[in-house]
Amino acid sequence: MKPILGLAISSIFICSPAFAIVQSQPLSGVKILVNPGHGGQETGAAGPTGYLAKDVSLSVSKLLRDQLVLRGAIVVMTREDDTELSLSDRQAMIDREEPTIAITIHYTAVADDGDAENSKGIRTFWYHSQAHSLAVFLHNYLVNQLGRSSMGVFWNNLALTRPSTAPSVVMELGFITNPEEFEWIANTDEQKKLARVLADGIVEWFESTITP
Repeated sequence: MKPILGLAISSIFICSPAFAIVQSQPLSGVKILVNPGHGGQETGAAGPTGYLAKDVSLSVSKLLRDQLVLRGAIVVMTREDDTELSLSDRQAMIDREEPTIAITIHYTAVADDGDAENSKGIRTFWYHSQAHSLAVFLHNYLVNQLGRSSMGVFWNNLALTRPSTAPSVVMELGFITNPEEFEWIANTDEQKKLARVLADGIVEWFESTITP
């Protein structure tokens, strides 16, 4: 009878709400800094309808924040509204907060004389070696899970890849000037899906870094 009783107790424990919460919060206690690009007078590019890069960056960043919080993370946002922040202010926040990772959400555009029709895809940047695996993993995860075009992963000494306090990456999640790509960039359901998939990718990256 004892084994049966033990099995019953184990079953009750595994099915308990508390256990479920622990299982569903794989990022419990992990601090993640999310940096929405642009803001204020620094609007970024505009899409075909006038939708600004600063607005979609903030929208997706907030959705990502919510998804990360659901997974147990402590999320720090560089901005939560249409505030203009200098690059040095954003760098200082990363250094001050000392997050486990820092992710900049960004949307890009082509020059006025560029090929808007054919310029599309996700592009990711890193600088310090500690950020390389994060950049590659998240980039490939989004491309594969969302079926998006890849513009590649690049080493680049950018203001927001430069902080060394934490692995810091810049993710350009699409070309807002590409008419076809703009359709999913501006779609609220696609934004939610993107945030959910990116949060899942962050979880999987952390799990991949754990030494057995």
